Parts: sequence; C-alpha cells; structure tokens
Amino acid sequence: MTTDGFSGGYGEAREKFVSATRHAKARLYSYGRDDLRGAEGEPLSCDVAVLGPDDAERAAIVITGTHGVECFGPSAILHRWLTFPRSQAEIGDVKIVLVHALNCWGFSHKTRTTENNVDLNRNCMAQDEDFDRQNASYDKLVPYFHTDAFAADENLRAFRAYKSFLDQRGWHIENEMFEGQSHWPDGIFYTGKGPEWANLTLRRIVNEHLNAATTIGFIDWHTGVGSYGEIVYLIFDDKDSPEHEAASDWWGRTEADKGAFTAGAVPNYRGLACRAIRQELLGPRIAGAVVEFGTADTYTLFRADRLDRWLWFEGRRDPQYDQFREDYKDVNCPRDAAWRRLVLREGPLIMDRLIKGVREW
Repeated sequence: MTTDGFSGGYGEAREKFVSATRHAKARLYSYGRDDLRGAEGEPLSCDVAVLGPDDAERAAIVITGTHGVECFGPSAILHRWLTFPRSQAEIGDVKIVLVHALNCWGFSHKTRTTENNVDLNRNCMAQDEDFDRQNASYDKLVPYFHTDAFAADENLRAFRAYKSFLDQRGWHIENEMFEGQSHWPDGIFYTGKGPEWANLTLRRIVNEHLNAATTIGFIDWHTGVGSYGEIVYLIFDDKDSPEHEAASDWWGRTEADKGAFTAGAVPNYRGLACRAIRQELLGPRIAGAVVEFGTADTYTLFRADRLDRWLWFEGRRDPQYDQFREDYKDVNCPRDAAWRRLVLREGPLIMDRLIKGVREW
C-alpha cells in the first residue's frame, strides 16, 4: 500500500481533495475565507464533498481539521475513500457529507488552534452556554506548559515535575485541564470569547446539507490521543442511550476508550465541534464518535502542547520557527510509513462502517 494520499501542506491537501471529489463525481461546495490567507499566502477554504440524494432521510457526516494540524492524516483518509469509491449498493440511500479542513487556517499554519489561538473543540457551545470557564486546574498546571524558551533539557525537567505533581495530587487534575479554559488567552485549550469562523461554518454546513435527514451518523477525525498505532473511539452520549448503543455497535466497541487518558476516564469536554450537529438540528436522532489515531507517548504529547503554545507567543521570531512547526506537525502526523499505512487501511473501513451503520439503524 502506498501513502501517496498524504500531503506536505494545506495547499497540496486541498488540491488532492478537490481532485478526488471530481473523480468520485461528488458535488463540491467551498466555504472560503476572504479575511485571511494561508501560511504561503494561499487562499483558504473549508471544502465539502457531497454524495447521495440531497433529500435523503439518512446521512453521514465526516469532519476533518477541527484541530488544524491534525488534518494531515484524515485528509489522506478522505482522499483514499473518494479515490476508491463504494458502489451504490454499499452506500444505499445515505447522503454522505465529507468536510475537509474545517479549521483551514490552523491546517495551513500547522497549529492546533484557530487564528485566535482558540481550541475549536472547546468553542462550539450551545446558545445557552457561557464561554466563560475559570478553570482552577488549568491554573495549577500553567507553570509546566507556559515557557519563555524551548529547550530539550527544560522540556524534560518540566515533564518530570508535571508528572510528579499529578502523581501526588491526582491525575484527575489533567482531565479537568483538558475541559477548556477562558482566562488564559495565551494558553492551551482556550475556549475563546465567542463563536469562531470555523464554528459558524460548521453550523452552516450542517444546516445546508443535513436539514432533510432524520437519522445522522458522524465521525470527527483527530490524531494524537492514544498510544502509537492505537485507534481510540470517544463516544460522548450517555452509556445507556440508544445513540451510544448504535455508535458502539457500528465500530464494535464494548466501552469508552478510557485507557487513552492517564486519569482512567474520558474528560468532561465542553464545546466539542461534533455537538454542534445536535445543537443545530433538534429533530433527528444523531450518533457517532470522535475517532483518534494515536501518534506518540505522553512525554512527546506534553512537549508538543508546550511547543505549539510557545510558537504562538514567545517563539514567533525564532530563526528556526518553520522547523519547529514541522516538528509539531510530525507529532500529529508521523512520517513513519507503518503509521501512515495503518491510517489509510483502517480509516476508509471506519467510514464504511459508519455508512453501513446509518443505513441499518
């Protein structure tokens, strides 16, 4: 199996997605940005490929690029799936909506966040939710993630101190940090103060392409969480709900992938992008999962979080800024051919199971 579907940057990935969309004879919709350009001065757009009848009662939506830099692997999955399209019998009467590079700015600039350092997966609040989240656990861990310099020995000292602190105080503090915070705009997991462009664009896509559906399944692709080579399924519906049961059946899950988190439990995230689907469409039954391809050990992921934040604020003028951005990209999309083969082999199959599950639910 070749790994040709992977791209070196956003522009190449977009070209491949558009080409594959045409190859599959899918309908292409583009949601462009007039206010910002990419890292190479290129135009930015969240592009959507649609297959199947527009008025279908059953639909599957696949989202990539919620965390911009994590789009490299999922973009390759969409390219592979579209290049080797399924038969009409396999798809049936399901409408398929493939969202490429939701956070296109972050994808182009090789960062997790939006142009405002906002974590899009903490930004998609319901209308009655407040963006304010004074996170005391984040405050406790600031000394380990906020740094003026980025050096290997300092990263190691910080990680050892971080681990020692949580070993003594409890790893639940890390999970609470993951939930998001609004009072450190120069920090990680920042909720922002209002809906980001990508948040509003996702809601527009949902309303324009899923408004006729009464049954909807989704995947929001991510990379990073989990051990190298592990595939983690995060199903956020209540365990005893029909939606949780449906998604678990689609992918053969017996319980949530709690082991991917050191605390032994899935964090209580607020503002997840996938929840925007249900916030916008109150009638349909909706099930699905955030699916992660694990990429690295905990120390590497800790280093990566420090690096992305440092590059945003203290490291912007560093002479090796571009190299550091490549290093950060490599954590989220390893160059290793074995990892890339796993993504290209399993990713399309996971999408096929989603479509089959929606068709039969």
